[in-house]
Amino acid sequence: ANLVYNLEGTMKCAILFSLAAVATAFAPAKTGSVKTQVASAKGDLEAIAEKANPIIKYYDPLNLADADFYGMGNDATIAFLRQSEIKHGRIAMFAFVGYVVQSNIVFPWSQTLAGAAHPSADLAPEAQWDAVPMGAKWQIFFVISMLELWDECGGGQLPHYTAGRKPGQYP
Repeated sequence: ANLVYNLEGTMKCAILFSLAAVATAFAPAKTGSVKTQVASAKGDLEAIAEKANPIIKYYDPLNLADADFYGMGNDATIAFLRQSEIKHGRIAMFAFVGYVVQSNIVFPWSQTLAGAAHPSADLAPEAQWDAVPMGAKWQIFFVISMLELWDECGGGQLPHYTAGRKPGQYP
């Protein structure tokens, strides 16, 4: 029984340290200011690709870098695709951490104002999501929608990502 307790404690510590390490992925990078010019978007892609992987270099099998989405021009399309790739990569990382956390941790406080507890960690994460009250799900979707709207508006301070904002920069 003592060995099982030690393994549980070790696993909880490992998860805690993993979560702390993942949090650094969302911290702003400590680099010098980089000016991105939308006018050379395809050239930027080719330069980044060569630095990132000198063996394969630039590879665009679907020719998305030559596309023109929404009639905004090629450079705006590249900016849209770069922003989308970064955003969805961050969401995937966040979702993985959430999946691991809710599989192993049950928060001690009540989930609703009525006093309902969080779904049990014995349930699979999908079943836990099904057990969340509909009002709570709508609150989550509303907050995500507001964050998306804030991003699209540039927070009132930054240009839109299709008009020259650094890809991945959130207001």
